[in-house]
Amino acid sequence: MKAVKIIGNGILTVLLAASFAVCTYAQEKPWSKPLLIPSQKVEAAFKHALPIPDLTSGMSGNAKYRVRASRHDGPTDVEIHILDTNIFYITAGEATMVVGGKAVGVHKVAPFEWRGKSIEGGTTYHLKKGDIMIVPRDTPQWFEKIPSAPFLFILVKVQ
Repeated sequence: MKAVKIIGNGILTVLLAASFAVCTYAQEKPWSKPLLIPSQKVEAAFKHALPIPDLTSGMSGNAKYRVRASRHDGPTDVEIHILDTNIFYITAGEATMVVGGKAVGVHKVAPFEWRGKSIEGGTTYHLKKGDIMIVPRDTPQWFEKIPSAPFLFILVKVQ
């Protein structure tokens, strides 16, 4: 059990390091100020209805980022984020996610944001607690099934 906890903490460390590495790639000077998001704020965000508020957002060099605590209790629409790379760290529940392929029934919902009804020809992944999924920008993504709700994850969006 202790080994599982160590591995889980290691995965979270890798996720956070990768997120900040992506954010700071073009940065000329070091991150100027640490930021702690207290667990109470994260837990409250998991209970929040759509639209999901950002826990924090900002700039790091030329990169924009947003961090969210997200919750899904059932299937979602297909999403295509033209500018954002999404980095998911699953904290509870399970989901079937389809990524890539061709989105069907697509319509624009905001600048650089599209939604659809399904995906043809994508790759299916079974996500569970402790998994990390990185979806590149301009790639269809869809939580097709949520067999174990609530499905909770930390989402880092990077531009």
